Amino acid sequence: MDEKERKPLSAFLTDAEVKVVWREEERTKVGRGMITNDDDNFVYLTGEKGTVIVNKKDIIAIKQ
Repeated sequence: MDEKERKPLSAFLTDAEVKVVWREEERTKVGRGMITNDDDNFVYLTGEKGTVIVNKKDIIAIKQ
């Protein structure tokens, strides 16, 4: 996939509730909500409790 063809992660999961699992300091965290935005390094997950910014390198799984 060329750099020109890369679409942001938020484009694939528009208006979809997702569950994101990531690791943070020896622990595994889970967040539920909608991916509102993402860039080269981070994913912005907004849910009932607010917005969480997760480093893409730490993401283990995303489930729709």
